Amino acid sequence: MKKKMRSMVIVVFVLCSSVCALADQSKPQMFLQTESPKSLSETIKVFREEVAAGGWSILNVTNMAGILSERGYTISPVLIFDVCSGKYSANILAKDENRFVTPLMPCRISIYQTSQGKVIIARLNAKSMAPMFSPELAETMTRSGGEIEVIIEKTISRLKQAKNKS
Repeated sequence: MKKKMRSMVIVVFVLCSSVCALADQSKPQMFLQTESPKSLSETIKVFREEVAAGGWSILNVTNMAGILSERGYTISPVLIFDVCSGKYSANILAKDENRFVTPLMPCRISIYQTSQGKVIIARLNAKSMAPMFSPELAETMTRSGGEIEVIIEKTISRLKQAKNKS
């Protein structure tokens, strides 16, 4: 029963967040997007370096455009990075009562190119979701989300510096 209730809470939160984001842009959004000043390949290269520098790991990369291409579809590039920090994962997984959030693990960061050629880094806004969880879990989500934001900020900063030098 608890599992069903938690699942329902997450679904309701997702729906409410989506509606709120559409209705009022001043409220926290469930997803964040940051435009890169450089190409897809340059953005991915620097992002990978900053993930490692931040002490995180990339567990997997899913090339959605490649997968769909094999099935006869053509889309602009979309790569989904599964990133993980052992200290946050271990903290969440250590207690049975926190494991219900494992569908959100690992952290997923998408780097994609729009049909207009813009490169975007997209991710879940962990900070906006944190208040719906226990204080301990909320703190873990807020801290891990904060570290992801720093990684993305450093990625964009380096790319802007490289742009200014060229």
